[in-house]
Amino acid sequence: MSAQSNFQNNVLEKITKQNALAAALGAVFWCIPILVLWMFVYELKPAAATVMLWLSGALIGLAVRFHGRGYERLFSVIGFVSHACIVLIAWDVQIVIGGNVLSVILIGVYVLGAWSAAYLSRINISMHDYKAFNAFFACPDYLQQKKLKNRWFVVLPLVLVLTFVVGYIVAIAVLIFQEGQYIENEKNQQALHAADFRDKHIDTSDEALAAISQHKALTYAFAYHSGRQFDVQGRYLGKYPQDSYQAQLILRYLAEQKSNPRAQFILGKILDSKKGDALIKQAQQGGDTFARLYSIYEFGCFMDAKKGRQLLNSFAKNIEEQSVKIDIHGMLSDDFNNHCQVLDNPEFDYRYIKDYQFKK
Repeated sequence: MSAQSNFQNNVLEKITKQNALAAALGAVFWCIPILVLWMFVYELKPAAATVMLWLSGALIGLAVRFHGRGYERLFSVIGFVSHACIVLIAWDVQIVIGGNVLSVILIGVYVLGAWSAAYLSRINISMHDYKAFNAFFACPDYLQQKKLKNRWFVVLPLVLVLTFVVGYIVAIAVLIFQEGQYIENEKNQQALHAADFRDKHIDTSDEALAAISQHKALTYAFAYHSGRQFDVQGRYLGKYPQDSYQAQLILRYLAEQKSNPRAQFILGKILDSKKGDALIKQAQQGGDTFARLYSIYEFGCFMDAKKGRQLLNSFAKNIEEQSVKIDIHGMLSDDFNNHCQVLDNPEFDYRYIKDYQFKK
């Protein structure tokens, strides 16, 4: 009789220690690190974020179990509801799926997480103690004396509301923090690019340009115009600070101070005006192959296409510059009129300087 009495007292002591309110508040508290972890996992490896559907359930279940020390089904419901709220928040802030995941897998991982939350939230009752616990739970006196902290109509609305409120506050705070970090990183990157660009700028005074070869000066003019830098051998060196004023400054120096026909032709194309036309004609007189090629284009497009093709064939025999040869081949292999739009294109193309060798 004494043993039976001690056993019942032991069961009553365990039931008395149950605290559904503490379990609910514990679940609300632990939703904070769980959501932060979920966002961190998504940021680090989006494809692994789906696993958090299960892991969040397991963690919430352990939190409810630790804080509530409960044996009733109410604790399983607390874990299940808390997990569902966290998943809904994660879904709303779009950190659940990080790639192509089959719906059946997604549902399966969620069900596993929900089951883990419900199972781990409640302390298991052994088969030996099952009848004794059930007898207490079914006893009218126990149900009447049950404290408010263990009543479902107090605990469940509380866990539902607080989890959503706290969860969204945490999610928004983390998103604001991440946005701040992103903006800060962007500013740092822009500062690094700006510093790198400043280091790449060259002196474009007449004295400085006179100290380098005309071909190299043309590569700098193209770099400033296009934002892409190539060396005189045609190797790509990377991005370059784009500045059309500096590009035209170099071209004007070469065209006016050095009477460079190619610079005259390119500047004439860029200006696309009466002054530009005059520069292109000046380049033709200076023997620039691209300028002469464009004069044949004009003749073929506006006067006689057949005669233009004949002129191109004759012109091609005396050309060494590979870029000009490629243009001629493209023109001859197609209808002449299909290429007339190049006359209206004011772009500074890299092919104008790629194979250029200035001959005095």
